[in-house]
Amino acid sequence: MINWSLNKTRKDILNHPARFKVIVAGRRWGKTILSLMYLLKEPFQLAERRWFITPTYRQGKMIVFPVLRQMFGAFKNAKLNESEMSVIFENGAELAVKGADNEHNLRGVELTKVVMDEMAYIKPHVWEEIVMPMLSTTKGECLFIGTPSGYDMMYELYSKGQSEQNWKSWQFTTLQGGFVSKEEVELAKRTMDETVFKQEFEGSFETTGNRAAWNFDRNVHCVKAKDMSNKLWWGCDFNVDFNTAVLCTEYTDGTIHFYEEIRLKNSNTEELAMAMKRIAPNIECYPDPAGKARSTTSRRSDHQILRDHGFIIRTKNRHPSHIDRLNSLNRKLKDAEGKIGMTVDPKCKFLVKDLEQCQRDKKGGLAKDNMELTHALDACSYGIEYKFPIRRMVGTTRKW
Repeated sequence: MINWSLNKTRKDILNHPARFKVIVAGRRWGKTILSLMYLLKEPFQLAERRWFITPTYRQGKMIVFPVLRQMFGAFKNAKLNESEMSVIFENGAELAVKGADNEHNLRGVELTKVVMDEMAYIKPHVWEEIVMPMLSTTKGECLFIGTPSGYDMMYELYSKGQSEQNWKSWQFTTLQGGFVSKEEVELAKRTMDETVFKQEFEGSFETTGNRAAWNFDRNVHCVKAKDMSNKLWWGCDFNVDFNTAVLCTEYTDGTIHFYEEIRLKNSNTEELAMAMKRIAPNIECYPDPAGKARSTTSRRSDHQILRDHGFIIRTKNRHPSHIDRLNSLNRKLKDAEGKIGMTVDPKCKFLVKDLEQCQRDKKGGLAKDNMELTHALDACSYGIEYKFPIRRMVGTTRKW
């Protein structure tokens, strides 16, 4: 059960007179529940609309609407519409969950109150050109809430709340939320990349430039291994141009070292498997998960070809997101305590080049506009994300 009681900090936020409120907070701070309480604070007037907008429809369905459904029993004479993710009250008022990825469904109505959740991952024009005009005729209010993602739209809104009239902003760490223990936060700090930890758990605006491997430093990470572990594995990326594999040795303390790479032009998975077999046969392989269902040139899948050559396939059922892979990679390069967990032999020139030159796209994922790059980085990060994923936090129920 959710404890709906409020502590003083959350009461002060809800009762603050600012028309536009901005909360920047670490993960598991309790943003979703507070946002719903913001929308429900005053009684609904005749036929008014209040919306909770998430970056995608799927996020709203998985995260917000289940909480709203749990609250439904407290509403008198109301109807729950599962397909529209809404509650319709007796006087025609509506409380609904919407996804910003379907912009056409956000147009054409008046709103009195809106929550824009994880604003760092919503396109700025959704607020400026769509939502803000829908609040203008009602002089409606908006709560922006989320975890930072660099110096983006969320930072601009937070800055408004520090200086402009009718705006107010707050900043909180995960620990200040009271849902995650100090021990859990310390564990996350030991296992995460430093920059990502500050952003995700301290609610801090961090900049990493636009490099995909922002923690990589040639002077620190490019070294010759003094000795090799008996534990070896391959990472693979399948393409006609270029089929790529990188060979890793993993030590008992969890550190890893990439010391061989294969890059084949105008090739197929069969040729890649044979090249891998000549160097290190019959070991674990962490390939692109998409290779389970298709092949670049054969009726057999890429994964089946590798199995036929004696490799042991390790892969997730679903393709990991670029952001998850990059966070895991950068955490391995240097964690929040400054520990180096990954090195690369200088002879792996394509992997070093990717680590130095690959960029991120506007969504924080891996930019794919240069066909010469990303293959080696993809190959190494599949294994890293599988074996050393960023740990997901689970909060506890505590008094608000």
